[in-house]
Amino acid sequence: LACGWYLCAALHDVPADTWVMRRGVGGDPPETLAERMPIDQWMHSMYFVLTVFTTVGFGDMSAATLGEIVYVCFTMAIGAVAHSIIMGEVINVVTSSDQMNVFVAKQQELIEAFAAHTELDETSEAAMKKWVEMSAKTTFTTKYDREGMSDLIMGDSMPRDLLGSLPSGLFAGKLIQNRFLKICNGVCSTPPRLPTLMALAVHRSHFVEGELIYAAQDYPFSMFLVL
Repeated sequence: LACGWYLCAALHDVPADTWVMRRGVGGDPPETLAERMPIDQWMHSMYFVLTVFTTVGFGDMSAATLGEIVYVCFTMAIGAVAHSIIMGEVINVVTSSDQMNVFVAKQQELIEAFAAHTELDETSEAAMKKWVEMSAKTTFTTKYDREGMSDLIMGDSMPRDLLGSLPSGLFAGKLIQNRFLKICNGVCSTPPRLPTLMALAVHRSHFVEGELIYAAQDYPFSMFLVL
């Protein structure tokens, strides 16, 4: 857009009417911008476009000819759109950060109450708080309305071809390759809703080698699928 503003002056039939000739840049004797190097002219052009984009409008440079007025109107329209997009993204980032901070603060309050109730030592309490802070991003971003998503999957509005393609994309296609679902597929054709609904209930966990996951006679409250 800065190049366009400069080009707008270059395409005028009467150069004396353009902003390049009207723009004084000081000097002794006084000079116009047209007498300076192209890099100076481009920098002034960039400066003007930025004042339009940011709605500052110092008034030291403005449109006078019909061509300049048309181009400035176009620049203001583009600037309004770009400005709204940028501000919207900034607001989203700030809001998301605030919501995550509130989430972390609530979790740490729970830990403090738990530590006070159980007389937990300070080292363990600090370790729990650090874990909450480090895992907050993953925990916060994976929280969503599972019941609402289940209703969407079980409803009859989703196209069959879309529903049938979902299982191959769940957990990078690893869930559908699990032996549990392969055995089911060997007995009868696995309905696409089964792995999709299973994906709502499962979450990815990482275990280190030798870590105890399940011991004999433990209460079977979880099912582990190896992906």
